Amino acid sequence: MSSIVFLAVLLMSCSQFASQLYMPVLPDIAADLALSSSASQAVIVSFFITLGLTQLIAGPLRDKYGDRQILIVGQLILVAGTLICGFAESNWQFLLGRVLQGIGSASPVLISRTLLAQYLTGAKLKSAMASLAMAASITAILSPMIAGTLAQLINWQGLSFIMVLHFALVLWLGFVILPKSQKNNAHSIRPRALASLYKSLLQDKNLILLANFKWLPTYLYLTIQLYLPFYLQAQFRFNTEQIGYAMMLPMAGLLVGSSLAKIMQKRMSYMKIVKLLWPALPIAAFIFEFSHISALVMLFAYTLIMMVFGAYFPSYMHIIGLLQPEKAGSANALVGAIELLFFTALAWLTNVILFSSQHILPLIVLTCSMVLWLCWKKLSLNLTL
Repeated sequence: MSSIVFLAVLLMSCSQFASQLYMPVLPDIAADLALSSSASQAVIVSFFITLGLTQLIAGPLRDKYGDRQILIVGQLILVAGTLICGFAESNWQFLLGRVLQGIGSASPVLISRTLLAQYLTGAKLKSAMASLAMAASITAILSPMIAGTLAQLINWQGLSFIMVLHFALVLWLGFVILPKSQKNNAHSIRPRALASLYKSLLQDKNLILLANFKWLPTYLYLTIQLYLPFYLQAQFRFNTEQIGYAMMLPMAGLLVGSSLAKIMQKRMSYMKIVKLLWPALPIAAFIFEFSHISALVMLFAYTLIMMVFGAYFPSYMHIIGLLQPEKAGSANALVGAIELLFFTALAWLTNVILFSSQHILPLIVLTCSMVLWLCWKKLSLNLTL
């Protein structure tokens, strides 16, 4: 079963690399391809939009035809999109490559979240989920460093070709490790049937309660991620290099949170882990009130939120597999699509409309923490996990 855990980690890394490795070198890409500011934003947004939309189709396809078939198609599209990015000589060619990367990334990200529950149960499944979250956290921390180092040696086009090799390796491993046939003909993939499927999932109150433990931490992460660089620059006169180094501290909180989840899951349920780590959110809201004192205060509060984010991720993945064992792909697709399409837009709108003073951020964090507490209370009454 170690091969399944290893494959899940590699599958998760595909979407992470596709979304994160271009971020540090975006100025170089913009200069080489004559990208305007709006086009640069389109490059970023296009990936997440297509990833979110494609999940709604890839999830049911995975439930019907199995992991192996969907992975092969998705990885081939991902490889093609990355090759187009690497050979791009215009902004439209690069944008096309990013769209194809978003489409192709839907398969590995969904399979990575559902694969472990198919082969593991009980304590082994809990431990594997925590290991997957830790690996995702480490990738998030190291991706900017990897991209910056490689781009200096082989430029951003070379970085694209390195990604192609990685994606091709994962495709080969998936082809070898995953079983040939996992068909489940109970699920129709016709548009009307899909609409009915997602309607029924949206009516599952326990699923929506659980999804908030993924949606709201993601919303806080994106909101602060958009806000923090400008705040550090305006309040503390940080330059670009200093902002880059400063952002590494909160990202380390992901690893701390996922590591705590892995240690704690040996002795308690994930529902209890959610409860025990929840106080870090209102504490972070309180600390944000004093963020004007120093940058370290601001970064420490953000690190607490990322710690919770890192711990809640394996909790969500474990529980959703128990809630929807037959529709795990579709359920994850729905949650992921709403996360990428709605909460990304909400985070952007929050920055545009609401951030008129430093007191807004503590209120946002405190409100989210209260909503999560209510979700936990309701979910703990409905489930015995």
